[in-house]
Amino acid sequence: MKQYKGYLFDIDGTILLGDTIIPGAKEKIEELRKRGKKIGFFTNNSSKNPKKYMEKFKEFGIESTLDEIITAGIVLLSHIEKNYSNKKVYIIGTEEYKNLYRAKGIHVVDDIQDFKDHNIDILIVALDTELNFKKLETACKLLKKDIKYFAANEDLVYPIENKIYLPDCKAICNMIELCTGKKPIYFGKPNGVMLGFALEKLNLIKEDIVIVGDRLYTDIACGNINDCDSILVLSGEATGKENSPYKPTYILESINNL
Repeated sequence: MKQYKGYLFDIDGTILLGDTIIPGAKEKIEELRKRGKKIGFFTNNSSKNPKKYMEKFKEFGIESTLDEIITAGIVLLSHIEKNYSNKKVYIIGTEEYKNLYRAKGIHVVDDIQDFKDHNIDILIVALDTELNFKKLETACKLLKKDIKYFAANEDLVYPIENKIYLPDCKAICNMIELCTGKKPIYFGKPNGVMLGFALEKLNLIKEDIVIVGDRLYTDIACGNINDCDSILVLSGEATGKENSPYKPTYILESINNL
């Protein structure tokens, strides 16, 4: 296997399964750090504040920095902050995720009284573990007007322990699309915007890194679409037997086999 300067690790299904660490993940990350490799935790999970990942990793003995944790939610937030910081947004997302916007001074509207004369500029959808019908109803009503519509990531599901899968961001967007016919602009993997964000954080170029993940249509697609090497691990969603247009450079049972 080629030696790389940097490794972009997906988290859910690659490092963690729910609240359980993949066997050998901690030791492998420590080994790579000792060899001078740069590490990025490269996740489409848009429900969490990156600081929570730092805390979670620390519970398992994995040290990390804020710059190493690149989430689809943060990439989308960065786009809003740079281009629409004075706009009002409605977010289908966790309170933890909404608070990231509030901390940047972005006006997050929680309750809309008059949909005929609302002043929301942007609808944002992220992985929302606090999802309820009211949020979906609000999104459908907002999209009756021509407002901007962004979503964090294209994952349909995310894996937890015992091969159980739960609805992710795109599953929420698919429900909204069935009702409104409208699709969002996505920012997470496999989008090149997210890869560029990660490379800038780690001060690397794409020829220097490999993307490691358990999902073909996001992790491996990100490598294929953006001309990067990739490693598919079989510790999460993929089995290695899928008929997919996205082909990894390597297939391993888990991160422990790097």
